[in-house]
Amino acid sequence: MTESEPPLPAGVLREPQQQRSREKVARILTATAKLLEERDYEEVGTKLIAAEAGVSVGVLYRFFPDKHAIVSTLVVRWLDEFTTLTDQVLAGPLPGTPGELTARLLDAHVRFRREQPGFQRLCLSGPPLPALREYDEATDRRLAAAIRTVLVRHYGYPATPGFVLRTELVVATAGRLLDTAFRDLPEGDPAILAEIRLMLDRWLLERPAATD
Repeated sequence: MTESEPPLPAGVLREPQQQRSREKVARILTATAKLLEERDYEEVGTKLIAAEAGVSVGVLYRFFPDKHAIVSTLVVRWLDEFTTLTDQVLAGPLPGTPGELTARLLDAHVRFRREQPGFQRLCLSGPPLPALREYDEATDRRLAAAIRTVLVRHYGYPATPGFVLRTELVVATAGRLLDTAFRDLPEGDPAILAEIRLMLDRWLLERPAATD
């Protein structure tokens, strides 16, 4: 079972159909991420974003009504990247053990957080984005469903309601712990990352009883 793609939250820009428009939107989003890495959220305005992106303010407003819409679209793109990263790892070739698989998944998400400008600062010091909460939670469910499918089909885990619950809880918890790991250290706190690996091994990968 795989989760269907959730609907985009209100105000989030869909991918433009024209190549030139896609390129301009990509420049705006890249510029926003770069600025959020360097400055506090309150300092980053649409004029500054337009200047960094090399577009006029008028062009920016053709795609986005305000900074909130830009940031919301950026966050949704990041959440979609989580799905892409996970799918790439799960596409194989798969390793011999489920522990090696979850290590690869964790490494991919750690690399994203280390390399993606603006992500951690926005998560830690940006404004609440309640309209994105449902999309965020749906993304967690999609990740859990994809991981669970591989664990069931390739590693012999049971497709039970209990295992569905377990994978969903583990994915949600791992995401929050990754936020904690990167709160103070740009490379991630190695002690917390080690605990996440332990959690995956001891919780997610513990073989549930057949009647679970």
